[in-house]
Amino acid sequence: MNISKKALMSFIMALTSLISMAQPYYHVMKREGIILTEEATYNAKNYKIKVDMVKPRPKDAIGGRITLEHYDCNKSSLKRSFYFTKHGNVYYNNSEGKFYFEESQLDYPKRYSKDHCGHFCWDSNIEGCIDVKSYVLNTNATETYFYFADPANLPKLKEDLGNEEWAVLAACEWSYVCENLGEYGWTVDEKKCFLIDTTPDKSLLTELRNKNNGNPRDLSIDEFKSLEAQGLVCLPACGLLYNSSSFYSQGTIGNYWSCTPSNDELNGQGNAGVYSMDFKSSEARTMHGPQRTFGYAVRLVILAD
Repeated sequence: MNISKKALMSFIMALTSLISMAQPYYHVMKREGIILTEEATYNAKNYKIKVDMVKPRPKDAIGGRITLEHYDCNKSSLKRSFYFTKHGNVYYNNSEGKFYFEESQLDYPKRYSKDHCGHFCWDSNIEGCIDVKSYVLNTNATETYFYFADPANLPKLKEDLGNEEWAVLAACEWSYVCENLGEYGWTVDEKKCFLIDTTPDKSLLTELRNKNNGNPRDLSIDEFKSLEAQGLVCLPACGLLYNSSSFYSQGTIGNYWSCTPSNDELNGQGNAGVYSMDFKSSEARTMHGPQRTFGYAVRLVILAD
């Protein structure tokens, strides 16, 4: 069953008060994965109360919970359960100082401006994310260093976008999505997209392929909306931003940040890099090397535990 932390603590306090009237007594809280166990000993008898701490499925989630099981994460250490949602890429309105989601999964900014920043640099704070600056190798950068990586450090993001555990996927998690859930080569309303099928065995995309001689094709808006309701996620080809003013590859290539830095490698200009998820019409992959000053898109997920 699901139970709030407040209710859980009230229950434990009541139990403690009741049992403490007799001796001997002790109790220990144990966290085992997603199960929180209260172990109590009273008059030589053991009592165990197990409380399911799994968060309820978010109302705006697309498909089921995704967990990386038995997967080789040699490029990153984070292994989490998460949900994709119906929300599109995130952007930051600088003049208002607020985060927003694009109106749909298919949208991305057609031009860069400080009032609508949908392509972010890689940094530990929002000021660095929206302003291009030079980087040197930072050996202290970790997967929780990136501003969008750790929900515990994002009160502003929660306030603006809802009280959810928003986060950016790690390199390993992006690799899992590319290899097991996603497909390149699709278009929606003539926009190039990377589609992520959250159903078992990718049944939505498999059925669509079977109806088109095994090939991707262009989906209409109405088709996509129907499939979105069944568990289909779309990442548009948003391109990248360079020097705070120049867009590249918008509409042809998708560039999305991970929260995993590549501190062990430097590019030719001496700047520290990051792992990212990039796709085009012929491939999708997680790769290292982008400069942290590049403007890439950010797609948030909701952590499930």
